[in-house]
Amino acid sequence: MKKSFLYLPVIVLTTAITIVMGMARYFDSSIKIVKIPKRDRMDLAIQQEFDMTRDPATMKIHRERLQAAYAYADQLRLQGQTGKIAGALSMSWTERGPSNVGGRTRAIIVDLNDATRKTVFAGGVGGGIWKTTDITAASPNWTPVNDFFDNIAITTICQSVSNPQVIYFGSGEGYFNADAITGDGIWKSIDGGATFTQLASTNNNANFSFVNRMVVHPVNGDVYAATSTGLWRSQNGGTTWTEVLGAGNGSTVDFMSDVDIAADNAIVVSTGRFSTGADGVYRSTTGNAASFTKLNTGANGFPTTGFDRVEIATAPSNAAVIYALTQNAAGAIGGIYKTTNTGTSWSTCTLPADADPGVGADFTRGQAWYDLIVAVDPNNANTAMVGGVDLFRTSNGGTSWTQVSHWYGGFGYQEVHADHHSIVYAPGSSSAIYFGNDGGVYSSADGGTVISFKSTNYNVTQYYACAINPGLGSNQFMAGAQDNGTQQYSVPGINATVEVTGGDGAFCHIDQSDPNYQFSSYVYNNIYRSADGGNTFTSIRASNTGSFINPSDFDDAGNNFYASYSAGMYTRLLNAHTGTTWNNITIAAFNAGRVTAVRDAPVTANRVYFGLNNGRVVRVDNANAATPTGTHINNGAGMPASATVSCIEVENDDENHLLVTYSNYGVTSVWETRNGGTTWTNVEGNIPDMPVRWALFNPTDSSEALIATEVGVWSTDELNGASTVWGPSNSGLANVRTDMLQIRSSDYMVIAATHGRGLFSTDIFSPARADFVADNTIVYTGKPVNFTDGSVKSTSWAWNFGDGFTSTVKNPSHTYNTPGVYTVILSINGGGGALTATKTSYITVLPNRGTPYNIVAGGNFETNFNDFASTQNNATKWQRGNSAVAGKNGVRSGSAAWVTLLTGNYTDNGNCMLYTPNYNLSAAGTYTLQFYRKNLFEIGYDGFRVEYSLNKGDSWFILGTTGVNWYDFANGAGGTAFPAGEPFFNATQSAYTLTSRDISFLAGNPNVAFRFVFKADFTVNAAGVAIDDFEIFGPSNVPLPVTMGSFKGKAIDNYNLLDWTTLSELSNEGFYVQRSDDAKEFEELGFVKGKGNSTIYNAYQFIDRNPLQQLISYYRLRQMDFNGTETMSKTIAIKRGDSNSSSLSVFPTPVHDQLHLLFDQPGNHRFELKIYNLKGKLLYSQQAISDGVVYTLPLAGPSFTSGVYLLQVIEDGEAYSTKIIKE
Repeated sequence: MKKSFLYLPVIVLTTAITIVMGMARYFDSSIKIVKIPKRDRMDLAIQQEFDMTRDPATMKIHRERLQAAYAYADQLRLQGQTGKIAGALSMSWTERGPSNVGGRTRAIIVDLNDATRKTVFAGGVGGGIWKTTDITAASPNWTPVNDFFDNIAITTICQSVSNPQVIYFGSGEGYFNADAITGDGIWKSIDGGATFTQLASTNNNANFSFVNRMVVHPVNGDVYAATSTGLWRSQNGGTTWTEVLGAGNGSTVDFMSDVDIAADNAIVVSTGRFSTGADGVYRSTTGNAASFTKLNTGANGFPTTGFDRVEIATAPSNAAVIYALTQNAAGAIGGIYKTTNTGTSWSTCTLPADADPGVGADFTRGQAWYDLIVAVDPNNANTAMVGGVDLFRTSNGGTSWTQVSHWYGGFGYQEVHADHHSIVYAPGSSSAIYFGNDGGVYSSADGGTVISFKSTNYNVTQYYACAINPGLGSNQFMAGAQDNGTQQYSVPGINATVEVTGGDGAFCHIDQSDPNYQFSSYVYNNIYRSADGGNTFTSIRASNTGSFINPSDFDDAGNNFYASYSAGMYTRLLNAHTGTTWNNITIAAFNAGRVTAVRDAPVTANRVYFGLNNGRVVRVDNANAATPTGTHINNGAGMPASATVSCIEVENDDENHLLVTYSNYGVTSVWETRNGGTTWTNVEGNIPDMPVRWALFNPTDSSEALIATEVGVWSTDELNGASTVWGPSNSGLANVRTDMLQIRSSDYMVIAATHGRGLFSTDIFSPARADFVADNTIVYTGKPVNFTDGSVKSTSWAWNFGDGFTSTVKNPSHTYNTPGVYTVILSINGGGGALTATKTSYITVLPNRGTPYNIVAGGNFETNFNDFASTQNNATKWQRGNSAVAGKNGVRSGSAAWVTLLTGNYTDNGNCMLYTPNYNLSAAGTYTLQFYRKNLFEIGYDGFRVEYSLNKGDSWFILGTTGVNWYDFANGAGGTAFPAGEPFFNATQSAYTLTSRDISFLAGNPNVAFRFVFKADFTVNAAGVAIDDFEIFGPSNVPLPVTMGSFKGKAIDNYNLLDWTTLSELSNEGFYVQRSDDAKEFEELGFVKGKGNSTIYNAYQFIDRNPLQQLISYYRLRQMDFNGTETMSKTIAIKRGDSNSSSLSVFPTPVHDQLHLLFDQPGNHRFELKIYNLKGKLLYSQQAISDGVVYTLPLAGPSFTSGVYLLQVIEDGEAYSTKIIKE
C-alpha cells in the first residue's frame, strides 16, 4: 500500500496507540485522515542489510560473487533440461500473486514498434522486465519476458529511435535504499524485446553494477549509461564502453544519477546520490570526453553546494528548457531549478505544497534520495510533472503546482501509490503518461488528471516474510511487503489480496492451533493482532526497537510471542491472544548480540532458539519465565563469528536435529547438528558464495531440505556433511531473492516469500488431495459457473455438479438449468478419503420472476427463501432473520429481514452483496422498486447502494443518484468505502423507512436483476442495515418461460444455419425465426415447434435457404407460449463473403436513456466501454460482456445530460469510436 512517515523528527512515540488496520486517525475540518505517518529509518534498514550480507573478513558486500552464483545456477538448470539436477529435489512452484499489487518500478518505456503505442515494457527492481501489449485495457495483461536472467534488478530501459528493434535494459538499484539489489550490467535485445542477451562488456564489471539511467542517441545510435562510476558511452552497440564523464574526467563525482537527450540531441547529465556531495548538471553536444560543460556555476542561479542527488528532465519541444530537482544534505527536496536558455541562467521554481498537514514544501518527505522524478510534456515546455511521495503538476513552468494524487486518497485527491521513481510521457503525447512507483505501474490518458492502476498481474511485489493458515487445503496466507503492507491471500491461483495492515509489511504469524489469532508487523516492534481470522487488526505494540525488519516467532502451543529487541535482549508478549504487557529480557549468552532469527521449539514447552548477529545460536529454556536460561549451543563449533544467523530450522519430531543458515558473503552458510548442538557439521556442499536466508526440512524425510537464497530456492535430497549436493529448484519460480519459507503440518504445503516476484507455493511434500473453487457461487439460470481444480497432485477428475450432470475435465464450465441450491463433489485419482472434496450447498442458482413482485411472492422474505442469496468478502454478510442489535433490530412485517449480521456490528472492511431474482420487465409501462430499510452506519463513510444488471449478472450499474427516498450521501470528496462520486445510503434511519425508485427506464428488458451492495471502510463500525418488504410494482410480466442456452449461426455454402438450445421450457409452443438486414426491421421466415414443458437440455436448428446476399444478416427468435405470451431472444449476425473485418454500430441516435451496441459477429464479446465529454473528460468506464450481437447500455442519470458525447469501445485491442447525441 503506502509508505509511512514521521513528521516529528525528534519525538519517539511511547504512548500506546490503538491503530486499526495499521493506522491511527486524526482529523482536519473536512476529511477523515486514517494514518499517522512515520518516517522509515532507512539508515537502520541499510545497516541491517549490511550486517546480514557483508563479508566479515573484508567488511564489504561482495555482490560480484553473486554473478558466479547466477552462472552456476544456469549451468545446473541446463543439466536439468535433459534430466534431474543432481542432488536437487524434482519440484515445481505455483505463482500465487498478488494480482492487484505491483512493486517498486523505476523503468518504463512505450514500445516504438507498436504504432498504437499500447505496448509497454516495465521493470521491477527485483522482479525483472515485463511487457503488456495493451496498457489501455482496464486490467492490462502483463507477462514476464524472462524470469531467469542472471539479474532481474531492472532499473532502466531504453529504445533506439532509429532502430526500435534494439532495446536495452540496465540493472542494479543505486539509490541507497536498504533492499537495493546490485546489478550485473546491461542486456540488449535486437528483436523488439522478445529476447535479451547480456552484454559481455558489462558482465561482472563493477562499472555497471548500478546502472541508473540509459538513453540511445536518436541519430547515431550511441548508447549512454549513467552509472555509479560515471557516464559511459558505447558507439558499437555495447561491445565496448568508454567513460565520457566522471570524477577527474570532467566532473567532481563519479555517481551519475540521470541522463537525457535534449531536443537538439545534446547530452544532458546530472550527478549525485545520497551523501556523495554536490556537483550538478552537465551538457555536451557531442558526448565526447572533455566536452561536457557544467551548467550550474553558483552565480547563474543554480548553486554548486548544498545538495547531493540531482534529477533532470529536458523539454522535448524546446532544447533550451531543462528542469533540475535537487536533494539537500538532509535527504529532503533542496530545490527545483529551471533554465530556458540551455543553462546560461537558472530560475528557482516554487516547491509544490502537499495537502498533508506538516509536510509543507518537502513533497519527498525527507526521501529525495529515494523517490524523486520529473518529466516534461512533449508539446509544452511549461507543463511538467514531479513525483516524490505524491504527484504534482505545473502548467506555468513551475510558478505554481497542483497536487494530482495522494498516497492513500486523502484530502479529496485520487489515490496513487506512494514513492514515485518514473514518469514517462508516450512519444509525442500530452495525454498519455505512465508512472512507476512502489506500487507498480499507473497510467493517465488525460495528462494526469485521472490516474489509474495498471499493475494487475504485474507481480514484482517484494516480500520479507510470510505465514500460512494451518487448515487443510486453506488458501489463506499472509505476507509482509516492502512498502505494500501485509497482504492477505484467500483463494487459489493468482488472485487479488487484501492489505490488512499498512506501511512496510514485515514478519507475520498465524496461530497454528487457532488461526483466528493472527499477527502482522510494521517495521521494528510495531505489531498488530487479529482475533477474528484476519478480518480486523489492532495495534498491540508501537515501539521503534529491534531491527528494521524485525525477526519474531509465535509459540502456537504456549500462546506467547517472541521478537528481537535490542543488543543482548529479546522481547515477549505472554498470553498473546489477549495480553498487552511486553517484557524485555536480557540473556547473558547473547553476549550483547542482536537477535536476527527466532524459532519456537516444536516439542519442548517454552523453549526458544535465537540466532544473533555475532554468529551465536542460543537455546533459551523457560523463555516465558522471569529468569530464563540461555545456552550457547554452537560454542567452539567452528561456525562463523561476526556473521548473521538468518534462520534456525528445527525438525518437528526431533529437536536435536537443527539446520542453521547464515546470510553473509564469505562464510560457510549452512550447518547441521543431530545432537542438539553438541557437534555441528558443515552441509553447505556446493552452494556458491551467496546469502542464504531460510531453511526448511522435508517433514516426512529430514534428510531432505530446502533453502531460500539470493538466487531462488535450492534443495538437496540428502544432507550428507561436506558432500551434500544442492541444486536450484526454481521451476515455476525465478532467479529471485527469496526471504522465507513456511510449511503447515496438515498437508505439508510450502510457501515462499520472494523479494521481487511475490508469493509462490509448492506441493513437493504434500500427499494428493482434492479441492476446488468456483468463480461464482451465486448465479442466475442459464449462466455458466467456471470451476477451477485446486487439488494437490491430481491426475484425473470426476465432477458431480449436483443437478444430475458430471464432467471429467480438469477445469469444467457448467450451466445450471433449474433454480436451487446445489452440492458439488470432485473426486480425483479415483476418489475416496482426501481424494474426494464435497462442498455442501455450494452453488445457489437464482430464479426468474415476473412482475408485480410483492411481499407475498417472496419480498417479505418469509416464502420462496431461495429467491435471494448473499455473498461476502470477509466476516460481514447478509443474513436472513430478526436481529436484536439496536439500529437494525426487528422486522417490518413477518419474522425475517435481510440484515448485515444478525448479531453484533458489521466488521471493518465489510463488503457483501444481497442478490434478488432475475425479473422480466419486457412490457412497456411504469415500474417502481421499493423496500423498507433501517440502518446505523459510521456517518460519512460506510453504507450500501442498489445496483442492477441487464445480463444476469455479467455487468452491474449503480441504480440512481441522490434524491428523495433514495441515496442520501453524494460522496463527492471520496475517502469512503465507495469510490468518490458514487452515492450511497448513509444517513441513520432509526425506524423502518420506505425507500423507492422509479425504474421505468428498464422497461423492455426481459432480464433485470438487482443487488444490495454493502461496504465499510477499515475503521469504525456500527450496527449496519436491515432490509424488509422488497417489492417491484408495474405491468404484468410472467417469469421467462424458456431459459435459453446458446443461439448462434454460420454461413454454409449457399445457406445460413441457425442453432439454438434451451435449458428448460415451460408452456413453450415454439419459436418464430426472424431476419433483418439492419437489425431494426425484421421479417419472419418460419416456425420451429418447442417441447412444451421440459427441464432438460434441448437443441434446435433452422436453415435459411435463401439468405440475403448482403455481407451481414441479422436473426432473432420470437418465442411464443401456448397462452400467447412472447419473448424476444438476443440478435445474432451472420457474415457472408470473404471479409473478416469486424465492425460495430450503435442505435438509436439520438439516444434517450438506452444505447444499443450492435456487433457484427455472434458469440461472447468482452470489451471496455468509455464515454467522454467533448473536452475529453472521462465520464464513464465499464468492463462489459455481451453474449450476443446486441449490448444495451443505460444512459440515465445526471452524468449524461442532453448533449454530444464520444463513445469508445475497446475489444481485443481494437478501438471503435463514435459520437452519440443524448436527448
